[in-house]
Amino acid sequence: MSKSIVKGLLSCSLCLSVAPLMLQAQAVKAPPQAPSTYMHVSAPLAQSVLIKVKSGHDDIVKLGLHAVPPGETDNVIIANIAPAKIGKKSSPADLEKLAKNTPIAVRLEKDKTFDLLIPITDAQGGDLDGGFVVMEVPFSKAGNEEEALKIGVAVRDEVQRLIPSKSAMYQP
Repeated sequence: MSKSIVKGLLSCSLCLSVAPLMLQAQAVKAPPQAPSTYMHVSAPLAQSVLIKVKSGHDDIVKLGLHAVPPGETDNVIIANIAPAKIGKKSSPADLEKLAKNTPIAVRLEKDKTFDLLIPITDAQGGDLDGGFVVMEVPFSKAGNEEEALKIGVAVRDEVQRLIPSKSAMYQP
């Protein structure tokens, strides 16, 4: 056999042995994202703000920011301390709560947390196009919904102060 044929066969067998591993690695990295429930979103400033704010708060266990990205019609998670959730469309239940335009706390006995949804604007009070933050406050940090909302509003205010405008959230 010629050297070029042997090299070709070795290259092919190497590719065939590595390909399944590469596909498996890609499958592990990317969360399953059905187009009906996820969309691509890039909001680097919003993401860095949430990471920064969460790092200073042991009184919350989750933190996400929802809004309608530029050029889109669906309200989605544009930033989250759990990056796999970014791009997930907001639930109908969350959108119903948002329509009330008031902070809401729901006691979750199963998780021993208060689930919060709080409308948010930019630092100047400008609309973020359906903007709201979601977070959970453990029972160990708040004794009732009112105490949980006090924590949540303080966290929301901190996030809000760090968002100069709607467009800034999506800038690199």
